[in-house]
Order: sequence, then structure tokens, then C-alpha cells
Amino acid sequence: MVAVIWTDWYAYHLARLRALTEHDRLRGAVVGIELVGGCGVHAGFSFRAAERGGLPVVTLLPSADWRKTLEPRLAVALWRKLDEANPSVVLVPGYHTLPALCAALWARLHRRRSVLMSETTRADHRRVWWKEFVKRQIVRVLFDSAIAGGKPHARYLGELGLHGPIRRAYDVVDNDFYAEGTAEARRTLDRSQLGLPDDYFLFVGRLASEKNVAGLIAAFADYRAGGGTASLVLCGDGPLRGRLMARVERDGLADCVRFAGLRTAAELLPYYAFARAFVLPSTREPWGLVVNEAMASGLPVVVSNRCGCAEDLVRGNGFVFDPEAQGELCSCLRKLSAMSAEELQDMGNRSKAIIAQYSPEIWASEVAHLAGQRC
Repeated sequence: MVAVIWTDWYAYHLARLRALTEHDRLRGAVVGIELVGGCGVHAGFSFRAAERGGLPVVTLLPSADWRKTLEPRLAVALWRKLDEANPSVVLVPGYHTLPALCAALWARLHRRRSVLMSETTRADHRRVWWKEFVKRQIVRVLFDSAIAGGKPHARYLGELGLHGPIRRAYDVVDNDFYAEGTAEARRTLDRSQLGLPDDYFLFVGRLASEKNVAGLIAAFADYRAGGGTASLVLCGDGPLRGRLMARVERDGLADCVRFAGLRTAAELLPYYAFARAFVLPSTREPWGLVVNEAMASGLPVVVSNRCGCAEDLVRGNGFVFDPEAQGELCSCLRKLSAMSAEELQDMGNRSKAIIAQYSPEIWASEVAHLAGQRC
């Protein structure tokens, strides 16, 4: 039995679990454990996927919010659930919360395999020596192996001294959902009826400081001042929404910047379908799953070098830029705006080819590989 644990389960968590349950070596031997059923790790927002499609997921505290629940309470509930499920392999979501440490400790004390799921890189935060020392002891003692997002995440786990194997392809989404959904939208929908601009760059994410949407708007303003004609569409919500809208008004961009609000995965499909390119300008981003979604939708991508996915996913299908280097993002927007439909299509096809190597099925194969090893 393999137990996979996440705090609150989004659509991509369910896609990963479904792939595990359908894998030949894991079929009938997987259980999903969700810690809370209310608002999860993003304060004030619930991105939880309510429809489970018959998948084996149990929620420990169905009415609880992550930030309002004492971690010891969750740790006790998780320990009891692991006792009940009695898995031979436990997939643990990080090492920075008490429930996660509890799960890894349960596996160690019961002589079961503990697999660390990690999307952390050295560049995510300013590192302090004593904290790094503590993390090294935790990683070395509690975990047998790991499955990480990509190259920078695997390198960091190596620096922390993980002794066991490190597999990749942790950060995956349901590629088929986005590829098929956007193809259907392009065949059947009219962008004008949807109120979408004829030509636009797309951002999807929380309107929070680390996403650097203010930097994107500033770069877009320079792009328009230099003669650019494309618009900008921002999908998402967050604490900076009012401030960002005020800035757009102040800079005279209200006619070419659209705030589309928070959208479900299904509602995002037309936005991905008709965009010229996707932009993720974050100053801190462990991975950036929206880049996966955009690439599965066949879009060129412009990704900040602070995003953990940049090294693995942007290879001839877009541009990587430094969010602190003035003018770099604007230059990327201008290059994309100057490209022909054929050039953009070639980049989009490249995106699809790359992201095909980051699928739920490949994630399931990596997990099966780790689960099949001896402790």
C-alpha cells in the first residue's frame, strides 16, 4: 500500500493520484490522505477540488482550515490514519510542517519507506546556516528517497545530504485536460463572444507580491509605450488586486489590461486557448504549475529565472528573464509580439513536446520505481 499525503487537494493532486491508481504496479494499492477540507495553504482561498471521481481520498478534518487548525491535532489524526492504512510506502509533502514530520517519523519507526516530495530549491529563500544544518539532519534521518520537481530541486536535496535516490517529475498537471480543452475551445468558440482581446499576453496566478504582477504591468506599459499593440489579461485574485487595478488606471492602461478574476480550471481553458503567449514573472516560485498548463495548451512561455521550472521547461519554447533586470521582460514581450503565427505555432508545439515528459503517468512511474526498492 502506498499512502500519498497533501494538505488540501487541488485538481492536479487528483490527476496525480488517478495516475497512481491506474499504474500496473500500484493498482488497488494506493490511498490519498487530505489533511483539511476547508481553506488550505493559501489563506482566504479554497482551491480544493470537491469532485473526487471515486478516487480513494480520505479527508482527516473535513471542515477545518489549515491556518486555523493546530498542527499537533493534525499530526495526531494523521498518525492514526497511517496506523489504520498501514502503508508500506509513505509519500510525504515536504519537511517543514509537523504533520509532514509526523508522517516521516511514522514510516521510520514502522520500518516503512518514506519518500520526500519536494519542490524546494536553494534560491527560494535566503538560507541561514543553522536552519540548513537542522534540515540536513531531518532529511538524512527521516527519508529514504525523494521525488522532486526538476534539476534545481534535486541539486538542493543533494546539498542537504539525502542518501537515497532522487527521482524527478513531481510537479505535473493533467496535460490531456488542457490540451484537449483548449483544442476544443479553438474549434468551437469565438474569442469576441468571450470578450477576449484579439491579441493578448496571459498571466494566471494569485495577485500577491511574490508573483510580481506589478513588475509585469510596468514591463507591459513600456511595451505599449514602444508601439506594442497586444493586450494583457490577468486571471486570478489576491491581496494586491485593488492596488494593481489602481495602478493600471493611473498608467492609462485600462483599455488594454483586463482583470479576469479567479477562474476554475475549466473556465481557464478559453483564456489559454487564444493567448499569444503565457507570462510568469514571479520573484519567488518553487515551480510554477501554471507554466505546465500553458505548455500543455500549446503556448510559448515567458518565465522568470526565479521560477523553479525555468531550467527544465523553457528550452526553445519561449524566454527566461531576470525579473530584477530592467527591460528584460519588456524585450521578451516585444520579441513575441514580432513573431509570425507560424513561429508562435512552432514554439507552442515545442512546449507540448517538452511537457509531455512531465505527465501524471510519468510521475506514477517514478513513484512505482521508488516504491519497488528495498528499504
